[in-house]
Amino acid sequence: MIEAELKLAKYFDSLMEFAENSSQSEQDSILLAGAMMGAAKVIYQRHLHPNEAQNLLDHSGYDLLNLIKPTLH
Repeated sequence: MIEAELKLAKYFDSLMEFAENSSQSEQDSILLAGAMMGAAKVIYQRHLHPNEAQNLLDHSGYDLLNLIKPTLH
């Protein structure tokens, strides 16, 4: 499991670096995040059983909402 966690951290760092280097505004960053979420959904649906994909999306969605909820007020 540690190898998977290290890969995930590396992918996350790469995506954050990409976002920081390519976004010109807050709107760009938010749109990029939406595109990443869309890409994640497509990848999950291609490679997982439909129930597994939906379960992962549901949990990831809750994590995202909990992360950004304090900033929505």
